[in-house]
Amino acid sequence: MTVQTLTALDARLRRLRGAVVSRTRGETIMLALAAGVGLATGLLAVALIELISMIQGVAFGLGGTGPAAVVAVPTLGGMVVGLLLLRAPEAAGGGVTQLMRSIALEGGRMPARTPAAKLLASGTAIGTGASGGREGPIVQIGGSIGSLLGRLFALDDERMRTLIAAGAAGGIAASFNAPIGGMLFALEVIVGGFKVRSLQVVVVASVVASVTARQLIGDDLIYSPPPHELAHPGELALYVLLGVAAVAAGLALARGELLVGAWSERTRLPLPMRTAAGGLGVGIIALALPEVLGTGDHLPPIAGAIRNPIAQMLEGGFGVGFAAVGILLALMLGKIAATSLSIGTGNSVGSFGPAVFIGAALGGALGHGAATLLPHAGIEPGAFALVGLAAVLGSSARAPLTGILIAFELTGDYGLVLPLMLATGIATFLADRIQRGSIYTLPLLAEGIVYAEPEDIDIMQTVRVAEIMTSDPDTVQSTMPVSELREHFRRTRHHGFPVLDGQRLIGIVTLSDLTRAAGADTGDVMSGGGAVGDLTVGDICTRRVLSVTPDDPVFRALRRMAAGDVGRLPVVAADDHGRLVGLMRRADIVRAYDRAVTRSLGVQQRRESSRLRDLGGVQFVELVIHPTAPVVSDSVRQIPWPKRTILTSIRRSGELIMPNGDTVLEAGDAVTVLTDRASAAEVRRLLSEPRQG
Repeated sequence: MTVQTLTALDARLRRLRGAVVSRTRGETIMLALAAGVGLATGLLAVALIELISMIQGVAFGLGGTGPAAVVAVPTLGGMVVGLLLLRAPEAAGGGVTQLMRSIALEGGRMPARTPAAKLLASGTAIGTGASGGREGPIVQIGGSIGSLLGRLFALDDERMRTLIAAGAAGGIAASFNAPIGGMLFALEVIVGGFKVRSLQVVVVASVVASVTARQLIGDDLIYSPPPHELAHPGELALYVLLGVAAVAAGLALARGELLVGAWSERTRLPLPMRTAAGGLGVGIIALALPEVLGTGDHLPPIAGAIRNPIAQMLEGGFGVGFAAVGILLALMLGKIAATSLSIGTGNSVGSFGPAVFIGAALGGALGHGAATLLPHAGIEPGAFALVGLAAVLGSSARAPLTGILIAFELTGDYGLVLPLMLATGIATFLADRIQRGSIYTLPLLAEGIVYAEPEDIDIMQTVRVAEIMTSDPDTVQSTMPVSELREHFRRTRHHGFPVLDGQRLIGIVTLSDLTRAAGADTGDVMSGGGAVGDLTVGDICTRRVLSVTPDDPVFRALRRMAAGDVGRLPVVAADDHGRLVGLMRRADIVRAYDRAVTRSLGVQQRRESSRLRDLGGVQFVELVIHPTAPVVSDSVRQIPWPKRTILTSIRRSGELIMPNGDTVLEAGDAVTVLTDRASAAEVRRLLSEPRQG
């Protein structure tokens, strides 16, 4: 490709980036990007499904399906996944939480390798029997496609989040052939609410992904149970009980993942050993309950196992009477334990599919129990399995509408509308009051990360990073010797520096990095102790750093600083995250707060002023005093104000001043004056017109 061609492509891309800023053209381009995300996500979802099937066939085909293989295959598979994750750690875990962490801390910007890494890691994990779903991984794959396109078009954080949500919607839609469920999942979980500006983008991606998957793997329903309906209004009491029980099941799954994750971190074993240990635990559970392997559908032909357990639950299977109750409860508990071991140790599997399995098992158990105790009531255990599926999914993810609509789209059965709404609504309501955070946000809360955008207006939203950042920060080059860095710290008294490779930001280096490199405490390091050899700054700096852009509100920077426990954030250009434009430190937060409070008071004052304007024909005039205005250096009482004019406030250097007659006005003061409409022009002349020579 010639230089002229590259130049032309770059110019065209810059024009497209500029078009995104324009509202009308921007919306059109966002819809086009959403279609691209949906198409790519649909193709990759099919690729993951086929990869899982292929690896499962090879793993259990070569190793057999006897007891030895049931234990060995998940263990070896976990080891392989752990080795993959050493090269791509972002592919660990379920996928949805990782996607949300990226949005919260890095504006949704993910490494370009994420889709391929997640595809390979999840295909290996699920194909070798790790207990988990493919939906979470596909959500992360779709979201990372949205992230890549967002970075290419230099989208701001809000549009980036919308495009990532579109990818998440496409992932669920393609995996379950459920475009409405995918749309609702993205809005409820990723976006955090029904925002009109996000809706159309998410809808387009969800539909395109679903259509793409249908064309490649068919448009059959995932499950085809017999049709169900509410036999008697009295059954609703049993569905209320199911909603309450669903809370306990969902909380057990969320807590189990957290507990195993904490244990896994404490062991300090290498990652491949931890993921292998998780696979070993799953294999041991599968010796007694082979149905817990994989996703709960299309299991390998293990002796005594049902290959499609979720489908059997929805059809009212697994026996009759209390024997069925015992089997289903054992499967529910076994799936909770196996999934906790898989996800907690870092295997690349999701929680969405297990929630479906656990909910169906719980509902089926309650349905079989009720049918046994009330043999003439016409109770259908399969109906309770379907409602339990929605209730556990909705409450654990805090996405009730997703749970309800997924149940409809998975089965095509709309005969249980009232039970689905009742049980899922109760389960979500109770779960929200028992435990803060969903199965996806609990790990983030444990790290101090608050994912959701504030519902009200935080005063720190009124100040932009550009207003308070240091525009020309001290930096160091990656080639600087560590011995010279030590002297640089001592001379400047700073605690950290952005690290550049030429003109490109590659990381940040702090005193803590220097301490670790020297193997000494900070005092020894600063006095010259500790051996650093031939190390350079590039060898010891933190490469993957949190950052903000100049247009970000300060509250977003605060959250990232708190979540990462860092004292400074590089400020990078919105269209090029490798170009450093400033630095934000903890000390800057004080100035931001002063400015936010002043601005907030001004907003309150203007809000009150509208009433005066309506009643008395007066208005507020706000402007900054010109350096050569007639009022500079005069006290308020010396100024020839027009009649019916009052100086109400002065903002000077971030401080709000309530003036009196002796207050002297200075150049640069931001003043607010209450006056009638006839005198407004004279007030502006006094405050802003230069003196006539």
